[in-house]
Amino acid sequence: MAKRKASLGLGAVFEEKEENEITEVAPPMQLKPTASKVNTTKLKKKQSIPIYVDPLLHEALHVLVFSERHKKTTFQTLFIEALDLLLEQRGLPSVAELSSGEKTINL
Repeated sequence: MAKRKASLGLGAVFEEKEENEITEVAPPMQLKPTASKVNTTKLKKKQSIPIYVDPLLHEALHVLVFSERHKKTTFQTLFIEALDLLLEQRGLPSVAELSSGEKTINL
């Protein structure tokens, strides 16, 4: 009678012997990392920025998101729009230009 031992989904198969002694029949699979074909040094992931706001402002943002639900507005789209306006006001490249790598900000 063969039993399967749960081991993180690797499922090594074991065979039961007399006196409930278990002997390994098939060794568990070894997972090896594969080299990625994409150059990960050039890929930049989005980063989160926590922001804390007054509860009344939070409620106002909820109302705005709800009132613009036909545009599929989210908190993130509102913040990106606000950041885009701020960058424009300061004479800096737009969010789209920065995100695409078309332009950068040199300090």
